[in-house]
Amino acid sequence: MEPADLMSDIPPISITVTDQDADMRLDRMLRKRFPGLTQGVIEKALRTGKIRIDSTRIKASYRLKADEMITLPVAIAEHSKAALATPQKSSAKPASKALIATLRGAVISQTDDYIAINKPGGLAVQGGTGTSEHVDGGIAAAFPDGKKPLLVHRLDRDTSGVLVLAKHGRAARQLAKGFQSRHHGKIYLALVAGRPKELAGVIKAPLIKSGSHGNEKMVVDDMRGDHAETIFECLDSIGGKVSLMQLEPLTGRTHQLRAHMIALGCPILGDGKYGGADAFPNAQVTRLCLHAVRLDLADELPIIADLPHDLVAIMTFFDFDPLAVMDMIRHK
Repeated sequence: MEPADLMSDIPPISITVTDQDADMRLDRMLRKRFPGLTQGVIEKALRTGKIRIDSTRIKASYRLKADEMITLPVAIAEHSKAALATPQKSSAKPASKALIATLRGAVISQTDDYIAINKPGGLAVQGGTGTSEHVDGGIAAAFPDGKKPLLVHRLDRDTSGVLVLAKHGRAARQLAKGFQSRHHGKIYLALVAGRPKELAGVIKAPLIKSGSHGNEKMVVDDMRGDHAETIFECLDSIGGKVSLMQLEPLTGRTHQLRAHMIALGCPILGDGKYGGADAFPNAQVTRLCLHAVRLDLADELPIIADLPHDLVAIMTFFDFDPLAVMDMIRHK
């Protein structure tokens, strides 16, 4: 039996496609996410435009891409009697007091439409295999006023910095559309090994997922890869051994910045997956040195995420000036 209110005017739910679900068929992901959901219900919702990806009508056979935004009726979640955010049992556990305190303490700013937080490195945005705590599992308890905030984009687990949560469905759709169309400007700071031959420029290197299950990573493939562009600038370099980079992704591919720094010959410090031993020049590097420092939303003041203490310590060890860097970012 189909949900009686499938075609109702209740605001839709938004789900961000994770790396784990990338390349999966849309209908398969929905059945996995919502056990008991029939193919007939999915097909009808797709035909009538009730299930969309980034506001666009789509077919059941569509192959998902990471960071895309799926919107669907609340009735589908009710019909399937499954958890909305993630199928893992861990997501049903109450958020810990520590996670709630972390999220509340990470708030940068908020409006009637969104909450912006400075996500700590090491905290996943969404659940996955072996993930017991994540942003999506704690935001309802951390911000109990009104409806549960909605994810509209994501950061890698080990990347720190600006993460925006929508307060309602309309804001989620508008923000997601802006991220998809690249109207929202993002600036990252990264410490990398070595110094690029060109101190500024644009990396245009198509990326494709490669490797066996569990060991996948993005590699440059000019023939089969998806278009990927990153503006880069070397802000400072210490003896050519470690450099401070400003990175602005013009596309949103999985692990784009990490893969593009490899293509540039300068792995991000702390990135063992892509850089291997070269990413750990000494014991002071204890984290992925990648921080989403600034987000420019259309018609809004820039959202600035201060450097976390562990990254400040690493930058200071290598004789970079974190205060001067942040002052430069604020006055761009």
